[in-house]
Parts: sequence; C-alpha cells; structure tokens
Amino acid sequence: MAGYGALAGSWWIPVLWIVAVGHITNLCVTLYLHRSATHEGVKFAPPVEHLMRFWLWLTTGMKTLEWVACHRKHHAFSDREGDPHSPVNEGLLAIVFGGVFFYREAVADQEMLEKYGRGCPADLIERRLYSAKPGLGLTVMMVLDVYLFGIGWGLLAWSTMAVWIPIFGNVINGVGHAIGYRNFDTKDHSHNIIPIGIWIAGEELHNNHHADPRSAKFKAKWYEFDIGWVYIRLLAAVRLARVLYARNVSAAVFAEKYYRKAAGAAADVGASAGAAARRAHATATDAARRAQAAASGVLDDAARRAQGGRVLGADT
Repeated sequence: MAGYGALAGSWWIPVLWIVAVGHITNLCVTLYLHRSATHEGVKFAPPVEHLMRFWLWLTTGMKTLEWVACHRKHHAFSDREGDPHSPVNEGLLAIVFGGVFFYREAVADQEMLEKYGRGCPADLIERRLYSAKPGLGLTVMMVLDVYLFGIGWGLLAWSTMAVWIPIFGNVINGVGHAIGYRNFDTKDHSHNIIPIGIWIAGEELHNNHHADPRSAKFKAKWYEFDIGWVYIRLLAAVRLARVLYARNVSAAVFAEKYYRKAAGAAADVGASAGAAARRAHATATDAARRAQAAASGVLDDAARRAQGGRVLGADT
C-alpha cells in the first residue's frame, strides 16, 4: 500500500513521534481532565475541549467520568481510608507498579461515579463513542502507527503510547505522595517531585496542587516551572481558554493564611483541650478526696456511736 512505513527510515523519527504523542497526551490529561473537568479552574473553548477529548480517546481509552470521579475521591480522602490509590495505605511499590489496578477497581464502583462524577460530558459523542467504545480509539491509533512506521516501529510506538499514562499516573500517585519537597503543610503526604514541571506537564508539582486544588496554576515559587500553566496562558491570550481561578499570591502568604494559621489554631485547640482535661482531672481528684474524707468522717462517727452504745450497755 502506498506510503506504508514511510516514516520508518530513520530511527529518530518514530522516537520523536513517541515523545511528541506522549507530551500531547500528558497535556490533555493535566489541562482537560485534571485542571478543567475535575477542579474547574479553567474552561476551554469548545473546539479545544473537544480536540483534547478526542485525543484522549485515541491515545488512552480513558473515560472522562471515571477519571474525574476517581480523582475527586482521591482529594476527598487523600492518604486516608477511602483514598483509591494512596502509597501511605497500599505501599509505594504497589502504587508505582500496580496503580492502574487500583484505578480499575475504584472506577468499577458505580456509586462513586455518581457521587463524584458531577458535571462530566454526557453529550451524544460521549455516550455513543468515547464512553461506549473506548477501545476503538486505541485500535484506530494502532492502525495509524503501523501505517506510518511499519509493523516493528509502529507497534513499538503504539504500545509505548498505550502504557504512557498508566506509567506516569502511577509515578504521580505514588512518588508524588512519598518523595520530594513540600511548600505547604497539607494534611496528606503530597510532595513536589521536582521543581521543573515539563515532562509530566506540571503534575510534578503535586504538593502545590494539593494545597490549592482548584488553582489552574501549579507553580508556587519563583524557581518552579509549570509548563501546563504556560499553555493555559497562551490559549487564554487567543481567547481559547478562560481561567476561572489561579492562585495569585506568594507561597509564603498562602501558607501563612491557610496552613500555618490552621496549624496554630489546631495547636491552640489541642492546648485548650489539654488544659480542660487537666482542669477536669483536678476537679475530679478534689471531688474524690472530699468524698473520701466525707466517707471517712461518716465511718468514724458511726464507730464512735457504736462505741458509745457498748459503753451504755456495760453500765446498765
């Protein structure tokens, strides 16, 4: 067939294709599924949104409703009982190497999908194609890869694409809750893996995200870089995106307002509770002493009366 394997002549062309496809897929996950559909920090123009939905159908077969519901539940129970994929609960290696299985188990829960999946697309193309036939997109992409690069490079490109998001999703859900640094003292174990968010399109800044989930901007300090936010600003500049919320204060100000004060308030509550407990203990101890003294007095009085009765009996 004409053109079959036309791009397989040089090894670097399919490698570049794999990297480009992976980067675009990462962008679609972080921009559409994560920052827009899940947390509603940014809204994209319909052509951009539909293009990202179509690309995710081609390259991942993931359903928007399932991804959004699972991630919202993750935030609701982050690193606690009920979190669908916490390395604190399940172990780091279990999430890094098997996170996809925890995801599949979570999205099989229809009650969870109904509770956490509000606002997800339910239009005709979603019902009839994207959600109804998720494997068809992957098949179309496989045919395209084989046509462009031949059977060898084509299947390699396609298989790399098929495991791309499960691998990097596991890295974020696992390593992002175990290793790195923290700008904010969140109640969970979220960490920023590295300060430069390019390879996974800004998702590397995981602690920043957990500190302020709705913010469409993950960068918090001057030396951090969130390429996903760069794309959002570029799309907004040409009116293809509208930022609904993005944190616009420094990390220090935000932490002081929402985390250090909260920690101080919690410490004050704990101190007050401790003081109240000590006062209650002192009151109870004092009451016990008084009761003991009263009881001792009653017994002594009874003994004296009994002794007096015996003396009277002897005199008579």
